[in-house]
This record gives sequence, C-alpha cells and structure tokens, in this order.
Amino acid sequence: MTNMKNILLLGTLSLGVAAAQAAPNPTQYLKLTATTSLVTTTTEGGKSVEKLSNAEGKGVLPGNVLELGQKAANISKFNVNKIQLNMPVPAAVTYQSQKCDSASATAQFSIDGKTYANPLKKTVTVTENGKTVTKEVTVEPSEYKFVRWTLPTIKAGETVNCAVRVKVK
Repeated sequence: MTNMKNILLLGTLSLGVAAAQAAPNPTQYLKLTATTSLVTTTTEGGKSVEKLSNAEGKGVLPGNVLELGQKAANISKFNVNKIQLNMPVPAAVTYQSQKCDSASATAQFSIDGKTYANPLKKTVTVTENGKTVTKEVTVEPSEYKFVRWTLPTIKAGETVNCAVRVKVK
C-alpha cells in the first residue's frame, strides 16, 4: 500500500496570475482547491463506466490510477488574466495524461520544474558508430514531473478544472 501523504496534493498547488482592471492582489481573487481521486472502472448495463471517488483514507495500491485535480474559482468581480496553474507529479506515481475544461488552456510539461514546453525536449549524449554524439530528443510522458496550464483569463465568477491522471508505482 502506498502512503497517501506522498500523493495528496493539498497545499502543493502553485499559481501565477495577473489581474485585469487594476486589481491590487490578484491571488486573493482566486480560490484554489486540490483533489485526489481514485479512478475505478465498473460495468453498468453492459457498458464500462469510469468512476472517481475521494482517495483519502483508501488503500491505494501499485497499479491504481489516480486523478490529481486543481479547481481555480474566480471569486471576485474582476477578470483574472495570465493564470498559470502548476501541478507537481509526485515521485510515487507516473504521469499518464492531463485535461483541462477551459478550451483556451494550454498545457506544458517539465522534468525539472524550471523549463516547460510542449513537446518537451532534453539533450542526451549517446554513442553512435563509435562516436559520442549529443542530440535533442523528446521527453517521454512517463518522465514528466510537473504540468503547467496557462489560461489567458478566468472571468469573474468562473471556475476552471484541470487534472492529471497518474499511475501509482
């Protein structure tokens, strides 16, 4: 069984924002909520149905799939612009996929928490035909350690949900 404290994201979210209409402190206008859900698949009426349940307090086992979610609710009367939601991928899991319910969101990935891109590239040194060669390769999604969603605007009163799917090691 995996220790849920290694996976739960409560308190690990980070945010970068700039607000419209000269709002003095844009971070006070966004309420961030983190969730960790266990993903299970059941059969109902002959169809495969995916269900999410709160993972806290459950025995999470290697091979289980979790959805690590972030909800950003704009609780102000201002539009909040240039938002970046940052999600670490804990060491106890392997990245599988990401989603965000904002059509304008763009996702980028990182292996070091500093450099983000999509597609993410890294430089490797290999031996080819007896010679040492340095080349750029695309990072495999299983190597991602951070996901960043950039949202141009969250309108006053709007809520955006983003999440990553991970597999417990």
